[in-house]
Amino acid sequence: MIKQLEKQIRDLQREMAEIRKEQAALRLQPCRGDLEIRKKDKKLEEVDSRARTINETTRDLERKRQKLMSESTIKDSSESNP
Repeated sequence: MIKQLEKQIRDLQREMAEIRKEQAALRLQPCRGDLEIRKKDKKLEEVDSRARTINETTRDLERKRQKLMSESTIKDSSESNP
């Protein structure tokens, strides 16, 4: 279970790296009018929303991973102390 959570976290971190690249590219992209600015702003909002979702999901998975690790540590220590 812990390995699966770690894999999910790594996958999300990779996706986050891709999103950061996309954000940087969008921010550097020049605009020549109100229409282009609105399109760029909309795309940035979508990318930022995805980034927030990924960050929240990553934090949740990290918490689950830590909880499972602490539970297994407690379980192992209680089994070794009869």
